Amino acid sequence: MRPSKRAHRIAAAIPLLGMGLPAWSTEVSVCTDLGPFTIELLDEQAPQHAANFLSYVEQGFYSGTVFHRVVEGFVVQGGGFDRMLHERETREAVPNESRHGLSNMRGTIAAARTDDPHSATSQFYVNLADNTRLDGSEEVWGYTVFGRITSGMETLDAIGKLPTSRKGQFPADVPEPLVAVSSMAVLDRAALEALPEESRTKTIKQEIMNADEVDDSAGVLEWVRLYRASCAPPDADVLIVEADTVLSSNEAQRARYALDDYFGITDASHPSYARAMALAEALALIAPPAPQPDSVLAHCEVPDEPPLPNGAIDSRAVMNERREAVHAFITASSIYLDCLAEVSDAQGLSDVQKALAAEANNRMVTQVDELVERFNEQVSIFQAREE
Repeated sequence: MRPSKRAHRIAAAIPLLGMGLPAWSTEVSVCTDLGPFTIELLDEQAPQHAANFLSYVEQGFYSGTVFHRVVEGFVVQGGGFDRMLHERETREAVPNESRHGLSNMRGTIAAARTDDPHSATSQFYVNLADNTRLDGSEEVWGYTVFGRITSGMETLDAIGKLPTSRKGQFPADVPEPLVAVSSMAVLDRAALEALPEESRTKTIKQEIMNADEVDDSAGVLEWVRLYRASCAPPDADVLIVEADTVLSSNEAQRARYALDDYFGITDASHPSYARAMALAEALALIAPPAPQPDSVLAHCEVPDEPPLPNGAIDSRAVMNERREAVHAFITASSIYLDCLAEVSDAQGLSDVQKALAAEANNRMVTQVDELVERFNEQVSIFQAREE
């Protein structure tokens, strides 16, 4: 099975009840467009996968991602693509842990991967049925089960019954409508239950604002986690405080995700909009971490993406300067793509190395296309301002 990059990622899950499983520890609250569900992580038997998943949760990676592959009576898969079906950059893969004796049964969560058994990153799936053929054994690597659904299975069943079709880069199985994760966070049941349900959201938001007022970063993040875990509705004030706080702690990628959520629900009329634009400007100057290339690609120099102008406030001189930077980036990208083409044509490459070169090519083409589109949007904003 292959992940849904340019192909499909498939997934599986685990047996839950009556099988003498060890104690489950960390719980994660998942809030979606169709309702919530909770995951209990199998920290003991799949420690690397559980830790990997949890690190993506803590980074805010899953907020705004969709369930891009749905097969009724089989799996619901997500964790890799945003609402525009753009793929999110992931970290290094984790080693396969499927030989831990747990089976892909209904209501379990497992890691999606390619044909390489040790290629799982952020994508996951939930089993809608007993899918034992996805299990690992002494002879065969399977799909690593690392958690189970403890509540909200009806949400996943509802997603699993949505009509599907071809969309974007996927030839089939994309649900209509797309269902997104609004937030994911570690669940602290005791802390939530200590707050009256009728005033819970208001109370948590006020605590976030109070902590922000006194520059209590740790307090802000603890209350934000609780806010997200409660599946409270996305709130511009909460998101801007979260983005500002994590950026101050040098968590640039988490700040980007929070700002993506912010701009998705807010416009220029909101009182915090100027603060958000300032953060966005700061983030534009911080390049996201580049993926580590395979050694066969190491001599192909990946160009640095230039910062974009802000058409709402930048002068014509700045707009022209940024335009030249974009042109330079496109030229450098062409050189990089030529280098990848030479790699692909080289003799003696393995299938994996050829796939890496093709993936790097596709990633750069997409990056250039998206950069040009975003630059042109800023030009349109600038031109409207000049009129």
